[in-house]
Amino acid sequence: MKPKCIGIIGGAGPQAGVYLLERLFTLATELYNCSRDADFPKVILISFPFSEMLGPESNDRQISQELSQSLAQLRSNGASVLAIACNTLHAFLEEEPSDLINLPRMLCTLTTEPLILCTSTSARFGLHKRYLPCRYPAPPTQSKVDYLIDHVLAGQSKEKISSDLTTLINEQKEQTVVLGCTELSLLSPRLSPTKKIIDPLELLAQKLITTSFHPPP
Repeated sequence: MKPKCIGIIGGAGPQAGVYLLERLFTLATELYNCSRDADFPKVILISFPFSEMLGPESNDRQISQELSQSLAQLRSNGASVLAIACNTLHAFLEEEPSDLINLPRMLCTLTTEPLILCTSTSARFGLHKRYLPCRYPAPPTQSKVDYLIDHVLAGQSKEKISSDLTTLINEQKEQTVVLGCTELSLLSPRLSPTKKIIDPLELLAQKLITTSFHPPP
């Protein structure tokens, strides 16, 4: 049986969608021995230029409409296993579709109460608290997190930002830290913290590829 078609909504920011795509193809080879073109699943990536969502004056309704339209476009092109390569966008879902693998929900099996490093918008919505007991940083630390996210989006040196993020993580009292923004997931391979780091985007990639190859009955 051919694997199911995977649909990814990217664009928030664009590099996160590309990174998820790369992880899917790497995992397809590692887990399912894909090597020939026909072995791999069909993957559709929409990198949509979403309206501003990181400021206090975001147009929530507009973003929800853009997200709904992007999901519909993926379905119309045959995708049946869907994902959003952005934590914050999940706060603007009008409902949780059954064909969507929810990125923040990847954390629901955690048995510890982690610190979530995410955008101020995700924290304002209490996005991750919908799925597990967790903590958000105090305002001064949150400002530093937003600063690092902005610099990743601007394409600045990942080496320097990764070093700053490692330092910030090591300064926190919590022993488990979640990279609750996919811009921070881009830095994950470069981090060397003393804490346990969880990257939901990596968990999402694993869930997407296994669902594509072994869809539930």
